[in-house]
Amino acid sequence: SSNAYGKMQLQRNILLVICVLLSLAICLQGRISASSPSSTNTMVDQLGMPGAVRTNSNDCKISLGAYRGPRYHSVESGTIGQPKCLLENKWMSVSLHTVKFPGNDATYDDWVWIDYHDRINVVVQDETKEGEEPRFLVFEQTKYALEGRMSLAIIGGLVEPGEAPETAARREVEEEMNGLVCENFHFLGRYRTDVNRGMGWLHSFLATGCSKNSEAKHDQPMADEIGAPDTEKQHLKSISMDEMKEAARNGEFLEVQWTATVAQALLHPELDARVH
Repeated sequence: SSNAYGKMQLQRNILLVICVLLSLAICLQGRISASSPSSTNTMVDQLGMPGAVRTNSNDCKISLGAYRGPRYHSVESGTIGQPKCLLENKWMSVSLHTVKFPGNDATYDDWVWIDYHDRINVVVQDETKEGEEPRFLVFEQTKYALEGRMSLAIIGGLVEPGEAPETAARREVEEEMNGLVCENFHFLGRYRTDVNRGMGWLHSFLATGCSKNSEAKHDQPMADEIGAPDTEKQHLKSISMDEMKEAARNGEFLEVQWTATVAQALLHPELDARVH
């Protein structure tokens, strides 16, 4: 029995040595992978590193271009430490946040967050004569995410780095409305696109007092403009206020941001005064 017990002890010791050697090999492989960009394991090892702190775009795990837009960090909402950047390009940055909600004991260290450039939407009133029912300019177009379907659309675009939302709204109208100049840009509000994952803020406007100006200077897109002009084919048309309401009721604005901005604009006192 003593021989059997001795064999069992020897087997346990051998297994223990094997486990230690395997652990050392795994740790060594992880260090080599983290320092070698060509390793096939680099992405997995780096994405799993706890406590990584991102100080600039070079620290992002995968970079397809530098993201220069706003980044979210809110102690009031429960952000802890610095996020770990996983992927970025010029439009967005995907990162892992550590979050502890106020009044909640749970901590989430795998909160996926998307930083995205703020956007503007503008409902543009068409040129109308005194006493006429308001009319609006909208596009008929499709977008990559719309499954090949046609949608009504309003002016939309990105707020470029360092640009004020109203400036972006005026720029987009000048670029897309063929010489239409609008005097008034009524601010309809600033709204989060996704309250759990971010995706930037939407700034909504109603543009009124618009008239065609053949001598208006058409601004050329900025050389480093993030929001390049639409490449999808689009058709501009003028619709009445009743047609606008009917289109909103029927869900003809297939993006929720367009629908929300249209609904807000139709409820604005400026239009209510024009009708009555």
